[in-house]
Amino acid sequence: MWYVIWTSTGLEGKALHAVQELHCQNRSFIPRRAIQMKKNGNWVRVEKPLFPGYFFVDTDDVEKLADEVRKIEGFNQILSTEKTFFPLEEKDARFVDKLYNNMNGLFDVSEGIIEGDQIIVTSGPLLGQEALIRKIDRHKRLAYLDFAMFDQTVPVSVGLEIVEKHP
Repeated sequence: MWYVIWTSTGLEGKALHAVQELHCQNRSFIPRRAIQMKKNGNWVRVEKPLFPGYFFVDTDDVEKLADEVRKIEGFNQILSTEKTFFPLEEKDARFVDKLYNNMNGLFDVSEGIIEGDQIIVTSGPLLGQEALIRKIDRHKRLAYLDFAMFDQTVPVSVGLEIVEKHP
């Protein structure tokens, strides 16, 4: 089952590495997103965490994982209620599985067109997921999504290149 570990933003890689060493976990990763950013007048591709401050671990022994997470220097904890750890819900776990297995942890840049008021994604991970798009910023080449994760809505921005616009 997939569990979410919360750590200090910017220390995701260090905390993930420590968990992998302690837990010998095969399936653990930091979800990333590819976006386009303008630097020195040119558009360049960069990768950033999809959920800053979080990483995911697949385990059947959450109590052992929790003990190991407590040993890691810095602030780290498995998302939980006061008394129990809870795995991702099935639909969220399917998304994380897809992100881990099919996309190697990377939510890549999608491409699309605008037909009137409608966004049509033509390629990339947003293909067929247009309903997730809350807003776009064509100038920054971003789509803003609301993911339903951890029993709450998590706002996320991902790369979306609009290549055509038709009235």
